[in-house]
Amino acid sequence: MTVRVVTDSGADLPSEVVEALSITVVPLVVLFGDEVLRDEIDLTTDQFFQRLVDSPVHPSTSQPSVGAFQEAYERVAGETDSIVSIHVGAKFSGTVAAAMLARDRLTAACRIEVIDSEGASLGLGFAVLAAARAAKEGASLEDVTAAAESVVRRQHTLAVLDTLEYARRGGRISRVEALLGSVLHVKPILSIKNEVRPLSRARTRAAGLKRMFELAMAYPHIVEVGVMHGTTPEDAEMLAQWTRERLPGVPVQIARLGPALGAHGGPGIMVMTVVEGEKTEA
Repeated sequence: MTVRVVTDSGADLPSEVVEALSITVVPLVVLFGDEVLRDEIDLTTDQFFQRLVDSPVHPSTSQPSVGAFQEAYERVAGETDSIVSIHVGAKFSGTVAAAMLARDRLTAACRIEVIDSEGASLGLGFAVLAAARAAKEGASLEDVTAAAESVVRRQHTLAVLDTLEYARRGGRISRVEALLGSVLHVKPILSIKNEVRPLSRARTRAAGLKRMFELAMAYPHIVEVGVMHGTTPEDAEMLAQWTRERLPGVPVQIARLGPALGAHGGPGIMVMTVVEGEKTEA
């Protein structure tokens, strides 16, 4: 039987890609106060970013429930005996833990490998795509798992924030730090892999985008690139075009960020993921 791939909506994969590769997506949960909404089911991305700007209540995000994973696994287990389930990094979310609990409670005779992507957005999404492509070609559970884990090791995700205000609202930084950032027009450039780590900063958005691009391009032997935006598709297309000019022939995917990163980065957040090629023996 063909191995099936499960992920969560934090992968930010376009719906047409999900459908073409038979990927099952379990929605993350977005909370506006007491209002509980499922990502892309009860709340579209456009609606999320509009409410992020307009609502007096700052949203938070949460992992899918164990029950939601159980339901997804039971449904998929009716079509296969092997599942690879790949999720938002465990350092950022309880999604991996929820998936593991659901796996352990599954009554169907189905093997499930749960993988921590160590990332989010296409840092997760590229691992999901590698697994799904391998599965579609008839690879074994072990080989599909290896395909995902290989991308996890080789992916690097960077982000530039247009403002620190949304990070402050979400409790990620203090009011004083956000005020200083606003006064100095600081645009932080961050690494998002197993942790959020500051890499650099710029004084303007244009300089921040350029700096993030140069840091991303500094990784060796890049074989795949993702550019993700919240509400600025023109900036995503610009970064994609720079990438095509710098790396002719390397595929570039543009995607829309969802709540997983959008809630903390704000509508102006921009993200790039690069995947290095496999290392070969000399």
